[in-house]
Amino acid sequence: MATSRDYIKFGKVSILARRQEFAQSHKPLIKADKIPRTEAGYCVNDDNIAAIDFGTTSVSLAYSITSRLIRDAKDAGLGVNTLVLDREDHSNRVPNAILLKRNRRKLEVEDFGTSARKKFETKKASEYSQYVYFERIKMLLKRDQSIDRQTLVESFSGEKFYLVEVIAFILQCIKRKLIIQLNRNEDSFKTTDFYWVITVPAIWDARGKRMMREAAYMAGLLTESTNIDHLTPVSGRPLPLPIEVNPDKLSLALEPESAAFYSQKIVEGQITSDPSKAAIAHPTKYMVLDIGGGTVDVTSHVEVDGGVVVENIPIGNAWGGTQVNEAFSKLLQDIVNDPGFKKFLASRDQSQSMAILNGILYREFEDQKLLFGQGKTEEITINLPRPFAEFFDGALEAGTREMQGVEYEDDTLYIDRAVVELKLFSPVLDGIKKCALNAVKGNDYEVDTFYLVGGFGGCKYVHEKLSPAIKEVYSSKGRQCTVLVPPDPHLAVATGAVMWRKNPDIVKARRSDATYGIGICIVFDPNLHDEHYKYYDEEDGLYRCDNVFSVFLEKGELTKADEAITIGLVPFKQSNTQSLIEIYCTPDLGVQYIADKNGTEIVTKIGQLLIDIPNPDNLPKYQRKIDITMYFSDTEIQAKAKYCVNGKEVKTVCDFLSAK
Repeated sequence: MATSRDYIKFGKVSILARRQEFAQSHKPLIKADKIPRTEAGYCVNDDNIAAIDFGTTSVSLAYSITSRLIRDAKDAGLGVNTLVLDREDHSNRVPNAILLKRNRRKLEVEDFGTSARKKFETKKASEYSQYVYFERIKMLLKRDQSIDRQTLVESFSGEKFYLVEVIAFILQCIKRKLIIQLNRNEDSFKTTDFYWVITVPAIWDARGKRMMREAAYMAGLLTESTNIDHLTPVSGRPLPLPIEVNPDKLSLALEPESAAFYSQKIVEGQITSDPSKAAIAHPTKYMVLDIGGGTVDVTSHVEVDGGVVVENIPIGNAWGGTQVNEAFSKLLQDIVNDPGFKKFLASRDQSQSMAILNGILYREFEDQKLLFGQGKTEEITINLPRPFAEFFDGALEAGTREMQGVEYEDDTLYIDRAVVELKLFSPVLDGIKKCALNAVKGNDYEVDTFYLVGGFGGCKYVHEKLSPAIKEVYSSKGRQCTVLVPPDPHLAVATGAVMWRKNPDIVKARRSDATYGIGICIVFDPNLHDEHYKYYDEEDGLYRCDNVFSVFLEKGELTKADEAITIGLVPFKQSNTQSLIEIYCTPDLGVQYIADKNGTEIVTKIGQLLIDIPNPDNLPKYQRKIDITMYFSDTEIQAKAKYCVNGKEVKTVCDFLSAK
């Protein structure tokens, strides 16, 4: 039987030291074991599937139903359909916007998508107090943002609400649209008849992914009884963890991976139909650049033994299509000499002024941006709403006189091609190119096919600028490549997510996006450990090293689908029946301690494990061993624990959203 000296102590628990790597400098001081995985992360699924592509600027939903074969123009023989979210425009992708109406303490969905935006923009000033409007809230979920269950989002009226609950309202609205539309055909589908998928950027960390999962629980995506009907007033009290019902019926798909499966399937279909007309031969090494409204998200795949290995560390940045809108906003602010539009916002009710600005930047300009991006116009023409034009009448005329390439006449702004390219598109394209070329270099120029997808990635202008840049660096290496835009690139993620959920086992391995681990205390070794972290453990009667970073996985390490990470622990004290283990990550390699000598943490806490450690037989603490198994190869970090005394699984909560 192991003694106390065989255990590694941390926080309120002690880890069984299965393996210590007495490594050289800049190597982990200790690393967890890898073991064969005994169960699949997601089961292969032939049932009904619905996948929500929750984008920054817009959303779409794709679905597959086993009871009948559904085909339309968007199906392309893929066995997947996309939901019409705006019946007036017959659009399968609509703005990520929701308008809620106050009804005493509850909130009702007034409208969603394009019609929600139109209704909000046309409300009377006296009506705005009855409504709450949100748009583009996903922009708050960036990897470098410290988010938790208490993270707030501001409505267009300036009120603040909990972000996770607002996301839940949007998911609930999309869910209802699917069920209502399907049941128009005399079907009787329920929410629980579907396996649900929500897409997330590969570059997100565990906190953003967990927020989407918890929002899905709140939205009643996995049950018929739970629905959100109010927004909790902001207070100092933390939001409770939502009840997890049917968690296995929800999975998160990585956006660029989903788009990759879609793109490959399109190519396969072309080859099968008529090889002579196919754009390319079947590629086995390919890269996807998913360029949406908010982010650039890159993945590269290698096909191996009927499956796929994701070869690159998730890479991307925030140079999505909305950056063009933001560049136009800055240009307009310069013209009217009103930084941040502060004077205009102060001139009237905030909801009304925000509605006017949003209409200019994300409806009027967005339409023109799409036309320019597809090569259908040589200049951008913006019809300014009368309240804005009246407020800035003199400033608009004066500002445009001093700005070459920009004209103003009869409430209309004219921006010529040179200005559009130089000031609006070029900075964004430079950011996209930098990300793409870094990904190419990191992949050692191994891929030979590139797919451009997403609402912005699929536009003609982006392809015309990005394709030559990629081909030029390949040519400098004496190699060739193909850069393609598949059909319906704006629906690639949602459609591909359904395909992935049908066969999640296709992904055989992924590379870790960061170095993950926990902080522990181990027996002090003068040849290995820094004296600064040395302390005397009176209970065990020996010297230990504090703040050691015990590594699960290092950044870039290949984690296979059939592997798991395992550690063992015992309670820190005899009376402990629950243990809290903090999980850390860092983008760096070679980190050996969680804090520097000044006590400042040099790794980031991203979550915690809360594990039950029962003691029904009143056993000594060192006999009450718990085996923890962690899974990093799936799209989410998952964990489970087993009480070794009786071999039974114990309750394990993997919490990435509790406030620090």
